[in-house]
Amino acid sequence: NEAERCIRGFVIQRKISFGTTSDAGDKFRSRIHTLIETCKKRGLSAMSVLSEIITSVVEKKPYPNVFNL
Repeated sequence: NEAERCIRGFVIQRKISFGTTSDAGDKFRSRIHTLIETCKKRGLSAMSVLSEIITSVVEKKPYPNVFNL
């Protein structure tokens, strides 16, 4: 199904790289993967969206509304 196809690359990458060594690493990797896949489905640049989020954090501005991307 579509959901399985979306995570297939992520699972293969995790197996090849032997995963992460911490729960925080697992959480970070999952969140980045989710961001990338969501941006793909919505036709957005994941790098642009991530850059916008990081800029907001660094400048202590409100986070962009990622639900309306």
